[in-house]
Amino acid sequence: MHAAHYSSACKNSVKEMVTEAFSDITQGIVLITDMGLAGDAEDNFRQFNKSTDFLAELFPEASIIITLRNQVDWLLSLYKHLTAGLGVSVAKFLNFSDGKFHPKHRADFPNVDALGFDFAEKCDRYVETFGRENVHILFYEDMVADPENFVRRVGDIFGCDVVGDVNFRTENKSFSTLAIQLTLYKEKLRALMILDKSQLQENGQLSRVIQWLSKYDLGEELWLGAIRKKGATYAPAIILRRFFLRLRWDYFIRHGLDRIAYLDWDVLGKRKRALLSRHYSGLNERLRPYFGNQETESHYITAALAESQANGLGADSSGSHQVPGKRK
Repeated sequence: MHAAHYSSACKNSVKEMVTEAFSDITQGIVLITDMGLAGDAEDNFRQFNKSTDFLAELFPEASIIITLRNQVDWLLSLYKHLTAGLGVSVAKFLNFSDGKFHPKHRADFPNVDALGFDFAEKCDRYVETFGRENVHILFYEDMVADPENFVRRVGDIFGCDVVGDVNFRTENKSFSTLAIQLTLYKEKLRALMILDKSQLQENGQLSRVIQWLSKYDLGEELWLGAIRKKGATYAPAIILRRFFLRLRWDYFIRHGLDRIAYLDWDVLGKRKRALLSRHYSGLNERLRPYFGNQETESHYITAALAESQANGLGADSSGSHQVPGKRK
């Protein structure tokens, strides 16, 4: 839907698919969950309004459950997920230069408008579309502080009790900071070794071979399942592709280095973190109606204000950042 920009033809096709799928469902509650329902973070959820309107067309009586995370920490996590293995610095990802953040300016480069994630605006839009009683705002920080209580709260939304053991294993762990830094060094070394700089953005030979072999494989299937579905004649290509996938840098990081030593530290730095904290503390004032406790609220407002003030940052009435001793 995002790729089709919510065209009428695509919307009609999805509506037919949903109607057909629901015709076989007899249970009273259906949970549909995916980060893509809100849009793409990489383009700052540019299609959020279209996505929300279309959800209302598909499911006019839906209840919306959205879990937020403090934008500063979330941006750092987003950086690690979107740039894994690419050798992109956090400053480039956040478009930070000359002491300030700039809007996203390249569609072909993994970067975001670091100041463009107004979560309160998104929550208000859900409330406007589906009604306050049907919108449930949860917070990542509550999940970390008390995961069992968080799960019980989700169960209350469904009107059911959560019984038995709950699995809290992390499923989508990003590259560690150590892995990110090593990737940056690897890409710098690669840039020194390639004489024709126009080839820097091109995929390496291994990636091109994997891409060529992918037409003989089924990416979402286990290799035995792929061979059964495609046929024995495709077995050599499928096995070869799966072998080459394990030679990639990101596979080595995820299944080797980060499993041995997952080392993390804050790559944002005090300056960038303080600027972001100051900016989002102001925007997050409008999240106050959704906070369940003061401790969570402090992650979004109080702590952000204290952090930015401790770093000597102020703001004028227009919200522009000022640094004592320097011109705006």
